[in-house]
This record gives sequence, structure tokens and C-alpha cells, in this order.
Amino acid sequence: MMGPGLSYEDTPPFSAPVRFFLTAPLFGIAAGLTLVFGGEILVSRWTPGALAIAHLFAAGFMLQVMLGALLQVMPVVAGASMPAPLLIAGVTHVAMTLGTAGLAFGLGTGTPGVLLAGAASLVGGLAFFLSAAALGLRRGSKTGSNTRTPRDLRMAFAGLVVTAAFGLALALVLGSGVALPVPLPTAVNLHAGWGWMGWAAVLLAATSWVVVPMFQITAAYPQRFTLLWAPAVTGTLVLWTIAEFFALDGARIAAIIALGLLGAGYAAITLYLQAHSRRSKPDTPFLAFRQAMYAALAGVLVLVISLWSDADYWPILAGVLILHGGFGGTITAMLYKILPFLAWLHLTQAGLKAPNMKKLLPDTPIRRQLHVRTASLASLCVAVFVPMLAPLAGLVLAVEFGWLFANLLRVVRARRDAARSAGPRPGSHASA
Repeated sequence: MMGPGLSYEDTPPFSAPVRFFLTAPLFGIAAGLTLVFGGEILVSRWTPGALAIAHLFAAGFMLQVMLGALLQVMPVVAGASMPAPLLIAGVTHVAMTLGTAGLAFGLGTGTPGVLLAGAASLVGGLAFFLSAAALGLRRGSKTGSNTRTPRDLRMAFAGLVVTAAFGLALALVLGSGVALPVPLPTAVNLHAGWGWMGWAAVLLAATSWVVVPMFQITAAYPQRFTLLWAPAVTGTLVLWTIAEFFALDGARIAAIIALGLLGAGYAAITLYLQAHSRRSKPDTPFLAFRQAMYAALAGVLVLVISLWSDADYWPILAGVLILHGGFGGTITAMLYKILPFLAWLHLTQAGLKAPNMKKLLPDTPIRRQLHVRTASLASLCVAVFVPMLAPLAGLVLAVEFGWLFANLLRVVRARRDAARSAGPRPGSHASA
């Protein structure tokens, strides 16, 4: 399982990323319960409940996992070790958890004070994390033959800064009536666009350049594609932002379509690599990743349709397909690979006999949870058109993330039990 050119000796303590991984599904459960008790809140993307759910998922689930993964990925892949990783993880985790909870509650209930406090906590936690990450990247060196990942991580961080800036501005508008130079819907769209593409998609791609070939046994992404993709996304986002600020409708639509094509290109090439994988029999996380790519493609198509339709359901459906189907699917699939691998790696580095990763987390509980996940995605898509079914979709969503939490906790417990029972490890390292 050891990939070439990766510095596993620089991996942070196990508890640093794991606290983020275990907290993230709890926000997914909260999003589901919000749907259960919120009534028909999927009738528009602008309802307080819909805004709360979007942030529970994006800042609560996605961002928690991504920051936890970065604590692991940066030193191993980019040679960028953060100083005092446990301190950084602890402070960031508390700030992000409290901030997301406050932001979602403030949006859902229309409580300005809580909204502003949550936004301040989120921005403060991100500033603390990004400062440490910038220091690590400045100290770090490029490792291996794939030098795109460190560069693309920097671009993803820049996208996160822009996303946070728009988010803070919007919180000030809603919480204290600050005026913006652009209409509120425009600022919301820019906040979402930079978050989806400038931060999440670029970070996902930067991670995929290493993780997909490593865990899914595929060929490497084409070098020209990895060279150009992230800069093209970031550059198009800049052009889109300029077009929005100056109300250039033609350029705005062209930039949005270009971003959709870039996202679809990443998904299509990933599907091509998966189709030619050297795996004799794809495991469940592999299939989940593939499903996420198809959901992302469908989401891009719906997003383009929404440009020429005033119907409220198209933007909501696009959000469900891209956020839950695309990003949620890839993150879930990666968690099922990364966490067992980390558990095995830390046991091995401690000189203990590490169980095979399939024993740390067998395929059966993964497969069952992902069946629920498929039902959750389908029920959410139906609820977009039949809003009265939103509580049922929320219940399935809560079960999906509750099951994910149970599976991740199973890995942590299996590692703990193995550490207690394993004797000293003789000889050389074992393979996963």
C-alpha cells in the first residue's frame, strides 16, 4: 500500500485527523434531522432551513473531513509538516465545530447574534489552520514525481480564503445590515461557486492525483491534465467574479458553463481511469467513488439547465447532486480507504502487529451503509420535486450518516483493540 515518493514517517499523530473524521458525520445527522423537523424546506434554496442544511453539510461534513485529511496529506504528499499538529488540530477542530453549529443555528432560526458568533469562530479557526498550513508549505519540499499536488493545495487554500471572505461578508449583511457592492443573490452565488470549485473541487483533485491511483489501482492522471486543471478552474473563477461584479451577463454565463465543463472533465477522466483499473474485482468504496462521479456529472447538467429556467427546483437539485452525490460520495469513499490505512500505518509504525485493513473494516458494513446512501440520494432528489417527502428524505439522510459514524468508530475501536492485544512486531514492516 505504500505509494512511491510519499513520506509516511512524517505522518501526524492518529488523533489529529481522526477527531475531524468522527465529528463530520454528526453534522450530516444534524442536516437530516433538520429536514425531518423542518417541514417542506426544500421548496427554495433561500428558505432558512435550506441554508442551514447547506452549511451543516458543506462546513460541517465536507470541511471537517477536508481539514482532517489535510493534516495527513500535507506532510505525507507535499512534505509540508505543520508545527505542533496536535495543537493545530485541537484548536481548529473546536473552532470549526462551534462555528458551524452557531452558523447553521443562526441561519435556520434567524438569530443574528448566533450567526455572527458562528461566522467569527469559523473564520478564526480557518485563519489559524491556514497560517499553520502556509508555514508548512513554505518549509516543505516537493516529494515524488507528482509535483502538482503541493501547487494545487496552495490554490485550494486560496479558494478557501475567498470563500471565507464572501461568507463573512454575507454574515455581516444578515447579522448587522452591512451593505454589499453587489446584490445579495450574486454574493451568495460567488460564495457557493468559490466554495464548490475553488476550494472543494481543487482540493479533491489535488488529493485524487495521489489517492485514486494508489487506492483504486489505476494509471496516473494525464500529466497535461493535472498541469492545467487547477489553474484553469482558479482563472475561470476570477473571470466569473469580475463578470458578476460588472454585470456582464454573457461573460457570466460563459464562465459558469466553463466551470461546469471543467468539473465534468475531472469526473469523466476519473471514470475513464476507473474503467481501466488493474483491480480484478472493484470493492465497495471503488463503486461508491464511481457513483459520485456520475452524480457530479448529473449535477453539472442540472446546473446548466438552471441558467435558462426560473424554476426553484433546478438549483436545489443541482445542489443535492453535486454536494451530497458528488462531494459527499467521494469523501465517503475516501474515508473508507484513508481511515483503515491510517489505523494500519500507525500500528505498524508503533512496532505492533497490525491487522489487515479488511479486518479493521470489512466490506460488508461498508456495502450496507452505501446502499442506504444511495437510497438517501434518491429520496432527496425526489423530495426536491415533492417537498412534502422532505422529512422522509431527512430520516434516511440521518440514518446514512449515523451508519457512517458507526463504521468509522469501528475502525478506531479495532485499532485500539489491536494496540492492546498485539505483541511487539518482529522483523520488517508488514504489508496492508
